[in-house]
Amino acid sequence: LAMGYLDTAFTALDSEVWAIVRGKPVPLKVSKLPFVPQRYYRG
Repeated sequence: LAMGYLDTAFTALDSEVWAIVRGKPVPLKVSKLPFVPQRYYRG
């Protein structure tokens, strides 16, 4: 789970991008925020 900045050419939802994590390439998927639904009560 991560957030980052992408060039606009790579921002289509569900597109795959690659990042270098600890020296190894890792495939990532572009998703909308928030990543998980909110489950807290405000009241």
